[in-house]
Formats: sequence, C-alpha cells, structure tokens
Amino acid sequence: MAKSRLSFSQIINMNVGFFGIQYSFGLQQSAVNPIYDMLGAAPDEIPILNLAGPMTGLLIQPIIGALSDSTWSERFGRRKPYFFIGALFCSICLFFYPFSSSLWMAAGLLWVLDAANNTAMEPYRALIADVLPEEQYSKGFLTQSFFTGLGITLANVSLFVFQKYIPGIAGSLPYWVYASFFLGTICSIGSVMWSISKTPEIPPSAEELAVLKKRNEGMPHPAIQFFLSILTTLVAYLVLFLLFIPSVFDRKIIPKTISWAEKNPTTKVLFAQNLEIIESIIQMPSVMWKLSLVYLFQWYALFCYWQNAAKSIAQSVWDTSPLENKALYEEAVGWTGLVNGWYNIVTFLSAFYLARMASRFGPKKVHFVCLIMAGLGLMIFPMIENKYLLFAPMTGFGVAWASMMGVPYLLVVNEIPKERYGVYMGIINMMIVIPMIFQTLSFGFISKTFLNNDPGLAISFAGVLLLFAALATLRIKETHVDPDAIQVSGGGH
Repeated sequence: MAKSRLSFSQIINMNVGFFGIQYSFGLQQSAVNPIYDMLGAAPDEIPILNLAGPMTGLLIQPIIGALSDSTWSERFGRRKPYFFIGALFCSICLFFYPFSSSLWMAAGLLWVLDAANNTAMEPYRALIADVLPEEQYSKGFLTQSFFTGLGITLANVSLFVFQKYIPGIAGSLPYWVYASFFLGTICSIGSVMWSISKTPEIPPSAEELAVLKKRNEGMPHPAIQFFLSILTTLVAYLVLFLLFIPSVFDRKIIPKTISWAEKNPTTKVLFAQNLEIIESIIQMPSVMWKLSLVYLFQWYALFCYWQNAAKSIAQSVWDTSPLENKALYEEAVGWTGLVNGWYNIVTFLSAFYLARMASRFGPKKVHFVCLIMAGLGLMIFPMIENKYLLFAPMTGFGVAWASMMGVPYLLVVNEIPKERYGVYMGIINMMIVIPMIFQTLSFGFISKTFLNNDPGLAISFAGVLLLFAALATLRIKETHVDPDAIQVSGGGH
C-alpha cells in the first residue's frame, strides 16, 4: 500500500518527542562527566564510568527494534508503546539523578537512564521508514537532526543559565544541577506524549498481520520477551562469537544453527529476538559494513570529546582543573554548556540545508566534508585561550553533528528490507555503541599512558580520529536517489 506524503507540520509533530529524548542525552554529554568530577572521580576513571550508555545501547536497541517490528496493537500502535515506556522511566531517572550522593549511585542511575533513553529512541528511527514515503526520508531523518540540536541545545544552555543564576549547593551537588535535570524530567515525558497524541501509525495490511501472527505464535507477552532477551543477549553474542571461527571454513554453520534454534520451541522463546538480530547481521548489506568502519572512528572520537570538553576548557581558558579550583571549574562547566549549546544551535539551523546538499551532491560527499570540518575543529580546540573564540571550531562541529544524526541513514535506508526496519536501525545503533564500549574500556589506559591524562591532548586525538572517519566514508558506494524527489523545506527553527 502506497504511503501518503505528510505535511511539514505533521513531520514536525511526529518528531517532537525526539526533542525530549535528546535533552536527556544533552545532559549526559555535558553534565554527567562534570558530576563525576565533583563526586571525586579520577580522570582515567571517567571512560569506564561512561560504559552505561554504549552497553545499554548494545543490549537494548536491537531488542527493542526486533520487538517493535513484531508488535501491533489497534489501540497503542507499533512503535508508540516503546516511546512512552522509555520516556516515562527516563523522566523518573532524571528527577532522582541530582540526589546522587556518591560516585557509584550516579553511575548506577546512569545505567537505568540510558536504558530508558535507548528504549524510547530506537523506534523513532524505524517510525520514519514506517510512516513516510521514500521521497520524504531525507526530510524525516533531518527533522530528527533538527530536534537533536534543539534538545541538546536547551540542555546545555540550561547548564550555563542555571549555573549563573542559581548559586548554592544541596547535598553533594550544586543547585543548578537540580534545576537542569528537573527541566529534563518535564521535557522528556511531555514531548513524547505530544508526538504520541499527534501521530497515527499506519496499520499493517492483512498479509502483514498474518506474518506477524505467525512470527508471534507461541511467544509470551512482549514485556516477558524483553526481559528474557536481556538475560539471553550476552549468551547469544557469545555463541555468535564462538561460531564465527568455524564459519570461516563452513559458511553455512551459523544459518544451520539458527534454523535449528528456530525449530526448537524452548530456544525460540528464550532467544527469539536474538535469533532475529543475528540473522539480520549475517544478511546485512555490504554498505552497512562499510558504514561501521566510519562509525568506529567517529563515535570513539565523540566520546573522547564529551568526556574531556569541560576539563579542556578549564585548562586552556581558566588554567585550572577540577581539583585545583572548584569554583572556577564550575564556571568552566557552565561555559562548556554554552559552547556545546552553540554547536547544537548550528546543528538544528543547518539540518535542513544539509538535506538539500545531500540530495544535490549525494550523502557520501556531504558526510565526508562535515567530518573534515569537525576533525580540524577539534584539533585546534584545546589551543584556544579566549573563551569566545571556542565558538569558531564548534560551528563546523555543529554542522558535522547534524550530518552524523541524519545523513548516514540516507546511505543505507534504501538497502534495508522493509520488514526489518526496526531491527536494522537497532543494528546501526550497535555500530555506534560498540566503538563507545571500546572507548570506555581502552581510553583510560591511552589517556594515562600516552596522553598524560591531558584533556587537551584527548580532544586533539579525537580530531585525528574524525579525519580517519572522513577517509573511511569515501569507501562507501551510495545508492543514488532522484534529487528532484527529495523536497526539503528551508530555514532554521
């Protein structure tokens, strides 16, 4: 059945919920690591304390994608139940986070917060492919880039404003931390509820319903499947790893194993979503494998930046560190919020312009140029001593961030089978979080051994990695779409 084109306002309403989700991610980017610093974390402990985000993404997003692919309710829809549940738990965690009295309490809450964020975010990517016709994919994905910029901008600007105008400390943390996280509590659930109320999902056809019924035959409730999948996912990944070596010699061994597991009722119930994920990885289009190399360098670099931005600015502009002068460091954290807010303003101002550029020149060329700008920007970032000049390199970084949030999906969306939109969007997220996991496990050693725990060197290192990501982008062969078919409304918001 042909999909109807949506108006620009309908696409905006559909994606408003992405704003609240990204507000939460903005706080994680700019506030969580300074909170760790305030609670006494050592510089080389920061990466491992950020393990929550990538690990929950690796475990949860593919599972949620597979579950939402197999879900349909006349009352609640396919993707919307997951938006709501994720946003609800996200709001609860944001409310309690400022009450963290110890490092490990903050780290523990971050695990739950990230799990909730990933539950809400994954189906949003699939919703674009579900609801929009192909010629509006570009507008849909870049609208999400716009709301990514808007949400993270508000999160970062709130840090700067509240730090300036709400002095004082309650418990272990300043009042401005409480204010920023409480605002996030409202934004998260409020924006998602707006999208849920304004966006109807397209009901599956009779044939699609028959396929769903057959797929779910003998399966427990999706909530039970979710918790079973969490428990069995690591086992499934271990089995996949153990099967990988013999599969080099016998390429049929993994498909044979999956076929056997699908015919075994107990295994099917325990590993249903895992089997879907593994089978999808085996059948993954080659363009996605090439994108994974780009993401390896790109997301490792971004984690390095987010973990070290505030300390780098404190060092280059205020000539201090978290341990030397707490008051000056708080000022640096506030300014970091403003700097990060600026690059996200650039993100939502440039998102729709990038859509035009992608339709005219192709997404590969656009992403290549954007990564070059970001890499060069981060290489000079720690050398800047004037706090106002920090906005210059962050302008290029903001354009690149808009590209990262939308353009790579244009490279792969036409290669993904329709019936597996959800699980493949989850697998793309695995390509994001695996480099982050690698970073959290390896960068503490790199920082301590080779970079002398210098935050400025860490950010320059991230800039070099982004240049490698740009070169890896050139390896991708893009599927060309008729430029006249991609119509994108202009202007920023």
